[in-house]
Amino acid sequence: MANKNSSKSRCNWVNLENPLYVAYHDKEWGKPVHNDRTHFQFLILEGAQAGLSWETILKKRIHYRKVFDNFDPRKIAKYTKSKTDKLMQDSGIVRNRLKIESAVSNAKAFLALQREFGSFDKYIWQFVDNKPIQNTGKILSKTPLSDKISKDLKKRGFRFVGSTIIYAYMQAVGLVNDHAAGCFVRQRENIPWYVYLIKTKDNTLYTGITTNVQKRLLEHESSKKGAKYLRGKGPLALVYTEKVGSKSKALKRELIIKKMTKAQKMQMIDKI
Repeated sequence: MANKNSSKSRCNWVNLENPLYVAYHDKEWGKPVHNDRTHFQFLILEGAQAGLSWETILKKRIHYRKVFDNFDPRKIAKYTKSKTDKLMQDSGIVRNRLKIESAVSNAKAFLALQREFGSFDKYIWQFVDNKPIQNTGKILSKTPLSDKISKDLKKRGFRFVGSTIIYAYMQAVGLVNDHAAGCFVRQRENIPWYVYLIKTKDNTLYTGITTNVQKRLLEHESSKKGAKYLRGKGPLALVYTEKVGSKSKALKRELIIKKMTKAQKMQMIDKI
């Protein structure tokens, strides 16, 4: 369910009194992650959360990054007992020896997975066929898929990766999208994106993406929000639009079109 006690409707688990938590929900939670360092960070922090709340961990995250070498698995894998003993004295993190020591063993297992698959990202996204699972119903604590991933990670030497922890990790890195149906983040994701081409007065073609083509054209023509490339090149003419879907798909399509020759672009325009 969504929390409507604010200017924006958000998932009901968000503490609206905590700006840090609100920002995490709005900008991070459920957004697909494809950076290995970020994957490792969430694995470690979700494990640290066990028995606690994510809000507690979120408040400590900046300090975690500082004392855990910005979650570099290569450095953490080399931590000695004196280093973990020092971490046990640090009040800025969760002082649980098993959790701290698991970060070291997990770093070693993480590096092994990178060597085997090329990246942890390739390994983990294969479980969802490289496409986020879209949920709009009741948020669960674990699923058969989180059971499967948990089991595989444990076989590979990971610790503090039980099914509940892994499902929370899956939500955090966007393997599953659990934003409520009424949440503004979910609604924003459902807005279609378009690729468009604009012709300038000197007959060059500009390619861009947007969710509102006419509004974007007006911005290019009359405001500082428009592309610098188009300034002083009016009058501008919108010569092509293509509904693509998600922003990621629009970015990929934009790149394809940008790599086309002008003749190929004109041929595409003439087919409209």
